[in-house]
Amino acid sequence: MNDFLISIGLEVHVQLKTKTKMFCSCAVDPESPPNTNICPVCTGQPGVLPVKNEEAVLLGIRAGLALNCKIEKFSVFARKNYFYPDLPKAYQISQYELPVASGGYIKAGGKKIRLVRAHLEEDAGKLLHAIGSEEVDGSLVDLNRCGTPLLEIVSEPDIDSPQLAFDYLKSLRRLMRYAGISDCDMEKGSLRCDCNISIRRCEDEPLGVKAEIKNMNSFKELKDAAAYEIERQKKLLDSGGKVVQETRLWNSSKGKTFSMRSKEEASDYRYFPDPDLKPIYVSGEMLEIEKAGLPELPGAVKERFMNQGLTEYQADILTDEKVLADYFDKIIAGLTPDGQEEAANIVISNLLAEANQSNLPLDAFLNSVKPAYICELVKFRQEGKINKQVLKTIFPKMIKEQKAPRELIKDVNIVSDESEIVKLVEDAIRANASSWEDYRAGKEKASGRIVSHVMKESRGAADPATVMRILKRMAGE
Repeated sequence: MNDFLISIGLEVHVQLKTKTKMFCSCAVDPESPPNTNICPVCTGQPGVLPVKNEEAVLLGIRAGLALNCKIEKFSVFARKNYFYPDLPKAYQISQYELPVASGGYIKAGGKKIRLVRAHLEEDAGKLLHAIGSEEVDGSLVDLNRCGTPLLEIVSEPDIDSPQLAFDYLKSLRRLMRYAGISDCDMEKGSLRCDCNISIRRCEDEPLGVKAEIKNMNSFKELKDAAAYEIERQKKLLDSGGKVVQETRLWNSSKGKTFSMRSKEEASDYRYFPDPDLKPIYVSGEMLEIEKAGLPELPGAVKERFMNQGLTEYQADILTDEKVLADYFDKIIAGLTPDGQEEAANIVISNLLAEANQSNLPLDAFLNSVKPAYICELVKFRQEGKINKQVLKTIFPKMIKEQKAPRELIKDVNIVSDESEIVKLVEDAIRANASSWEDYRAGKEKASGRIVSHVMKESRGAADPATVMRILKRMAGE
């Protein structure tokens, strides 16, 4: 099969973190019974007038700043006309030619992915298929979601692989959560993604005909669907067929996309400015207030952690969630710089492992573990009072019993006196003379026998890191 150039663009719908809907005062609550959070405005009754949600507009501006966009001083709401059972007005209030934010970029997978725009709009309702009783055969409509504030973030087709699409969506989600724009809970539908894919044989050719995969709500779905669709299009072109512009859906159980409908052009929606809504005017003062309100964003936090001595791998994990980055900052506030890497190791290897088994949201779990306890563990490790095995043993007890580490190591047999460890190392060297000579000759692996000897003689009470430090000192390293 011939190689093809892949072009992927994503349209990501982010549900804004507001209490009420975009153009009315109905509550935004995904847990409400069907059709209970509705009113004449969001259900499109005749004679009603929409009113802009100021908080949603400010969140859109703040998101644009976080996305490195140009915030437009003048933007307009438009009517996007189409019929669907869950859209009672038969049009959606959105933005098109004059969005609140344009341009911008997101860094993901080592690349800078350009953005076309980020625009405000309202959500449609929700169709519930095949859940009716025997008397009701078909689909039901829940209009609770109608009018929910959304920000649609449209990328340029700069993404060239399913993995990069995955990385982009993950970076976007992280950014929106840090900035307080949205919870981005994909299971609840507050982050949804449409994926446009086209392929071509070489750079000189124009972009190929695109197919859109609609409404994916997990990172895995996006990656798997994109990989399948790319191969489908390759096989189609290699066999002499043509890709048609269409909207497709992903069937996760069958592992394939299938055609839903032909894809509309923008002109089919007959956009025109909404006559009931005034344009959005963004003043310089409003812009400065939103800039000042932005927290430190994940890229800056990651860079700061790396400048403090963490590896890129450690910094990437610790900045995955803002609540985790904030928690780590509380830990290192009580440590000297040389303890920060050990703190990162404990958080990643021990704390997050316990969090994953707790069945609690991460913020709730972290609230149950005092940062001072992690500080104490780091200091004990630095002083050689506990080794990794002891740390692993007492960590679950520390969380379950809510006890400080100093209370849990009282009865732990640890050799913390360095002079005692030196004697153990000297005995191990005499017992493993050939390994010692090999180690001094530059064979790093030869240290294993010496360290194992010390651990055996101390019954696991010596700290392996301290043993290696003494061994290197003796070898003149």
